Parts: sequence; structure tokens; C-alpha cells
Amino acid sequence: MQDKRRYLDEGKTAAETSIPRPASLLEEYKRTPEFDADSIPQGLRHDHRTKAGIWGRIVLLDGSLRYCLDDGSGRSWHLAPEREAWIPPDVPHHVEAVGPVRFYISFWR
Repeated sequence: MQDKRRYLDEGKTAAETSIPRPASLLEEYKRTPEFDADSIPQGLRHDHRTKAGIWGRIVLLDGSLRYCLDDGSGRSWHLAPEREAWIPPDVPHHVEAVGPVRFYISFWR
């Protein structure tokens, strides 16, 4: 089983921590439709996770989105079109719209 400690809090504030990224090259195999502030599924707004071995990637097309880890670390990041986020496998998280937004999520293995 993969050690998840590298994704957990290291005692730094969210402003000081970098967004987790995969250590190796992955291949995209699936993508959601585009969502906006009104169409974000409830499942994405609450604690959920990707499957073991599957990375997600939040890609913003317009606006701003808050990406929050629900792993007890309290870490979160404001995302924008120039700042995408990778979602580590099997780590609980959720997203929150910050005003108008358009984004999709792709899945990688």
C-alpha cells in the first residue's frame, strides 16, 4: 500500500505548502463534463476521494475554485486558470466555488 504520509500536514500553513503532484508520468483516461458554480455536483462539494492509484487533475477554464484536503491537515488552495491542482489517490478532499467558475476534472493512472 502506498505511503500516504507524504500528502499529509507537515506543520506548514497552506500558503507555504505546494499542491501535491504525481512523481511519475501518467496517462489521462477519463474526463468529466465542464462544471460551473451552479452545476458542481454535490459529491464534489463534500468529502470524497479518488480510487487507489488514480490521480485527479482540476483544470480551471475561468474563475476561481477552492480545493480543500479533508485529511485533517486543514490545507486548501485557491485555484485559477493558471494554477491547476492534482488530486492524490485515496486522499479525502472537496471543492468550493469562489464566484463564477468553469472547470473540469480529468483522471490519470
